[in-house]
Amino acid sequence: MSILGKEQFDLACRRTSTATFREIFHAHSQMEVTYIHDGYGQLITEGQAFPLEPGTLMIFRPFQLHQVQIQVTDEHPFVRSVLMYDLDLLKGSWRHFTAIHDFVQELLGQNSPIAPFILPSASMLVQLMEQFAQVHPNLLPYEREEHIRLFLLHLLGQIKYIWEEGKHSPSQLVPPTSSSLLHPHAEAVMQWIEEHYDEPFHLKDLASEMHMSLYHLSHVFKKATGTTIVAYAQATRIRHACILLARTSYSVPEIGHRVGMSTPSYFCKVFRTVTGTTPHQYRLNVQGRT
Repeated sequence: MSILGKEQFDLACRRTSTATFREIFHAHSQMEVTYIHDGYGQLITEGQAFPLEPGTLMIFRPFQLHQVQIQVTDEHPFVRSVLMYDLDLLKGSWRHFTAIHDFVQELLGQNSPIAPFILPSASMLVQLMEQFAQVHPNLLPYEREEHIRLFLLHLLGQIKYIWEEGKHSPSQLVPPTSSSLLHPHAEAVMQWIEEHYDEPFHLKDLASEMHMSLYHLSHVFKKATGTTIVAYAQATRIRHACILLARTSYSVPEIGHRVGMSTPSYFCKVFRTVTGTTPHQYRLNVQGRT
């Protein structure tokens, strides 16, 4: 009998924050689906910023760096439903659901961030999350894993439908905004890393580009984002490595080289530190071959 932990599956509906909400930049191994019932703010991910408002659906791939900032008021607390799940939960089901598997592969292979969607609260996806959140705690242990898999497949089917509708109706997609709540120097660092992640570089090169001392630049970035420049650069490289592992047949050393880490052993060490698994095992997992 399998017992699933929160790192494999976690669903919380209408989680509420009544104080200003500001995450640090972070990434995680799970897929994340978050729907905003109330609250206004901004999402910053992969060098782009998107406005957030009630009715916004956000989807994050594994290891996608992101930060959510919400300006909470008495009239508008931050109310959201959040689903986190490990793709490994479905690896045994892919051979029976090839269309859903191909869609997940498409999501994992996106170079740019997945733009948030505008979705009414009466939509089937939101209702599905809320209904399962009520049922899930009452499931018996031997029922839980099967019901979770069925729920996830149904949910991914809904996301696939929304994704395809968004291709034909761009008005359902939230456009990026040029205004950001981030410190301009921190924003410039993120953009520079996004443009140079595939090259070996030293922080002194970045500081020189910014015309600032390395100490001051590091301090500004850490204060604005909650993480270090080195950690952000490593996470950016690993995110791009995950994309290449999911959608190409490049060898592991070649992928390391393409994301700016030319020593295979160093690439594998950093990848395992960030993701908890090896590049080879990650490829097998996302392609459903284990």
